[in-house]
Amino acid sequence: MYGLSWATQGWAQTDSDRIAELERLVKQLTERVKAVDQMKVTEPAPSTTAAPVVEAADAPTATQESRIDALELTFKQMDESSSSNRASLGVPLHGFMDVGYAHSRQTTTDDRRGGFVLGNLDFYLTPEFGPRVKSLIEVVFEWDHHGGLLTDLERLQIGYTFADTLTLWAGRFHSPYGYWNTAFHHGAQFQTAITRPRFLEFEDKGGILPAHAVGLWGTGKRAAGPGKVVYDVYVINGNRVTDGELDFQAVLDDNSNKGLGSRVGYAFSGALSGLTLGVHGVSQSVKIYTGGMRTGQSDLRMLGGYAVYDTDDWEAIAEYYNYHDRDLTGSSGTRTSWAAFAQVGRHFDAGFTPYARYEKASLDQSDPYFQNLISGASYNRGVIGLRYDLDTRTGHMDRPHFRLVKKIGRKRGGRGDARRIDFLGDNHERLSDSRYTTCEPGQDDWFLRVKDLELDRVTEVGTA
Repeated sequence: MYGLSWATQGWAQTDSDRIAELERLVKQLTERVKAVDQMKVTEPAPSTTAAPVVEAADAPTATQESRIDALELTFKQMDESSSSNRASLGVPLHGFMDVGYAHSRQTTTDDRRGGFVLGNLDFYLTPEFGPRVKSLIEVVFEWDHHGGLLTDLERLQIGYTFADTLTLWAGRFHSPYGYWNTAFHHGAQFQTAITRPRFLEFEDKGGILPAHAVGLWGTGKRAAGPGKVVYDVYVINGNRVTDGELDFQAVLDDNSNKGLGSRVGYAFSGALSGLTLGVHGVSQSVKIYTGGMRTGQSDLRMLGGYAVYDTDDWEAIAEYYNYHDRDLTGSSGTRTSWAAFAQVGRHFDAGFTPYARYEKASLDQSDPYFQNLISGASYNRGVIGLRYDLDTRTGHMDRPHFRLVKKIGRKRGGRGDARRIDFLGDNHERLSDSRYTTCEPGQDDWFLRVKDLELDRVTEVGTA
């Protein structure tokens, strides 16, 4: 786990200012350590105070120098004490939620047209059990169309990182096909559009592919030419269709034919930075149940591709899914269907992002798989919208200096600089032409230079 504290050069401090600042920090740390020792229930948030940059001023007196040295030593000792005490405070809980308003000319079956809508309340934790063992636990609270409160253990996965080329996950995770299903989660604020493509909805919302899976998942990346190859392979419980709804079978499997899937992509760098092209596929046997009775079985075979172009100014996403399904219990034989969407958005510095999306699904109703899904009918629709971020938490800084704040399990922090940093939203930054070292200030024995570095502080992963 890491935190970032940013500072830019631009002001000088006198020794009196420096002493006052250190005294203030010591007072704050004293209060924090006392609170930790007495309560030990909540973890203090890492300081976001920008580290002041000290420039040369008048030579300090011997008394001033002595006070400065004593305060700096006290500050260091108390910071180390505070860090060690935090080890017993548990795992931080994160969360997000959304609310909305909808209006429609169409009336629902219970005579409702529009109004305010409660979205999702999502809590997640990312406990670590060592330098290579990590986990993700996510619980979602949501309301159905009748106003009932639903609770869903959205993700429960534990992983072991062997190297950048392989992390192995086990548990319940988001199925790694295409781009949308792995890049965007339940929070509407993560995706540019308010809605997901209809055929990629979650299972209980009418999706025609399992958005979740239970099993094993291997993922990694490897440098190749000017970019890198990214891949995912997984083996999961096979799905089934129960009374018109897709069930990814979180507990056990109703047949011995496990689901298999893979995704391989190439992420470009340089002039094509931000562009990723890839292919994906899923194969499994799906049993169909109606009223508790098994009424059919189908071999599902999906093969398709995806393309993503994501930069500071543009977002373009396109995905294609081709189905070649075989009826195992009837006489309909092999049937072919397909679904696809394309979405384009343009980001502006003022926080506005206009976007447009077109999606189409051509689903053969002779295929028992689609025939028995409530949402298995063909359709096409267009979506246009305008997103405005009240608090964008986006932007950029030129020539920033940064520090990695010391955390539990890290013996020392780090520091560095970059030509530019782009803030891409909550807990997401991109650094260009950056340098990093764990050496103390003034002792630049070594530096790690990185041309492009992306930091995701939710998954706690940095990609160079």
